[in-house]
Amino acid sequence: MLLLGQRPLSASDADSELFVDRSDELKRVCRALEHGLSAYVYGPPGVGRTSFLRQVQRRVKAAQYVRLEDLGSLEARLNEIEGAVIGQRTLQRRHSVDLGRLMPQLTHTVETVELAANPLKYLRSAANAANKSGSCVVLVDDLSSKDCHEMFGRLRDDLWELPMQWVVATTSSQLDPPADTFFDIVVELLPLDRDGLHELVRRRAASGDRAERTQLLNAAATALETIAPCTPRRALTVLRELYLADDATEVTSGLSRIEDIRARLKPTANKVLDALLAHGPAHAGDERLLAEVGVTRSRIVQVLAELEAEGVVGAERVGRRKLYAAVSGGSIQEKSGKGSASDRLI
Repeated sequence: MLLLGQRPLSASDADSELFVDRSDELKRVCRALEHGLSAYVYGPPGVGRTSFLRQVQRRVKAAQYVRLEDLGSLEARLNEIEGAVIGQRTLQRRHSVDLGRLMPQLTHTVETVELAANPLKYLRSAANAANKSGSCVVLVDDLSSKDCHEMFGRLRDDLWELPMQWVVATTSSQLDPPADTFFDIVVELLPLDRDGLHELVRRRAASGDRAERTQLLNAAATALETIAPCTPRRALTVLRELYLADDATEVTSGLSRIEDIRARLKPTANKVLDALLAHGPAHAGDERLLAEVGVTRSRIVQVLAELEAEGVVGAERVGRRKLYAAVSGGSIQEKSGKGSASDRLI
């Protein structure tokens, strides 16, 4: 079966066959870990940060992966990391409570837990225990710039003292002091160039039968030249569209028109379009969209209107809000009055 889904790749043997080789970046991170150093990895949404961390995990047996997205407090993030280090979920720590005394009908033993005055108390114990059997490496995914600064800035000196190494992957190209000095090396994951895109198609095509391989390779041959460079997520979106289209030539022509429009857009407009391509439909007040583009809501509203006028973004009213999304290559020529916005969204 042809594998064109956009899920992040795991550390499995099968998924490693789909991973477009970032050998230089992997070697640099793995070599740093061998020498007891920590790494900061960054790249735009959809560039494959999660898949990259999983490949590091595949090569570094002591590495434990942890995703910290949407964890609202520092305590929750540290708790999640501790769970990864010790290999199991940890109890949320609150004030000391003897559940056995309160509920004597319980027949099993319940651990009494307490709030740590030192936020790193339990993580330090977990790291020391893990370090007895080898090195302790944590691969941190989906940590926002703000949360990264809180962890590795506010707790920088304390984290330095732990017998741990870190590989942290985010979208931000830089950290504010003092978090910027925590990491020993910085590695950028760039969008794939033409060679990288052709490699991605070759690996994905190899997952299908002969007919599927031929169809995908033929459909993608011209389109890849149009969209390069781009992120793996964007490339897979295009490949799915090409493979499922009745007329791949029409889709390729539409992609070319989109790229011509993008060439004359201002940087902020391209950032908004990239965010829609990476995350899917969003409204003007979407917090992730605002954070990623780095402008005010009023500016986002203005830019979205410009993109809609250009025909590269479609809009659909949902309740009191307008939901915006990037149009597909095969629908770029359609203007208002030719179907609803939802018909034209990727």
